[in-house]
Amino acid sequence: MTRAGPRAPTLVLLHGWGFSGAVWAPLRAALPATVRVLAPDLPGHGAAGDGGRLADPEAAAAAVIAGLPQDVDCPVWAGWSLGGLVALAAARQWTGPQGLLLVGASPRFVRADAWPAALPVAELDDFRQALAGDRRRLERRLAMLCARGSVDAASLARDLANRLQAAPATPRGLQAGLDLLATADLRGAWQGLPAPVAAWLAADDALVPAAVARELRALRPDSHIGGGPGGHADWIARPQALADFAGPFLNQCSAGEQA
Repeated sequence: MTRAGPRAPTLVLLHGWGFSGAVWAPLRAALPATVRVLAPDLPGHGAAGDGGRLADPEAAAAAVIAGLPQDVDCPVWAGWSLGGLVALAAARQWTGPQGLLLVGASPRFVRADAWPAALPVAELDDFRQALAGDRRRLERRLAMLCARGSVDAASLARDLANRLQAAPATPRGLQAGLDLLATADLRGAWQGLPAPVAAWLAADDALVPAAVARELRALRPDSHIGGGPGGHADWIARPQALADFAGPFLNQCSAGEQA
């Protein structure tokens, strides 16, 4: 889907499993005021309905694209965690100038013979079972896992749990999100996208190992890879480093500058 006429890039932020677009508030505050930012809720999360669509990355991406303002011509899709899969699918659907930034995300979240830096499928099965139990316990568990590896992990986990409770996802959306994480393989989208690609990976991420950088570079030698210390959600506690990394990438993804 393409709009006519060159414009400055629009940063489209896609959140992770269980959260909402509001989770991006710290990064938005750290970015220059001149950067146009959109942070939609994914299906079944925040204020968005139709949670079942999240199981299919193409359907979820189509919903995101349909909700964009008509004057968006050069989106830079930035997906955190599960949002990275939707960002990859959106980039594959878009036919105009664009860019792609994965934040603690990977084109494949579960391990395979040729993709070792990923989660064992059993970890997702554990969360699937937890969906049938106490919701607050599930939120605390997710928050602790996202905060693991951060210097201030306990404080960050409390903040994340509050964010999860402030804009709760629907059970259908959570289930569909787990289905997406377990089945999606978008390595081809990362490899073949005719646009600049980048990834920000945390050194101690318990969900997306920093070692995936090697696999991303093998697929795309021109990948821009950055990162820092901490865990999966460390950028929420310390967003400036990610904002500084995204800035130059946004500039190179301006309309008309394609790889």
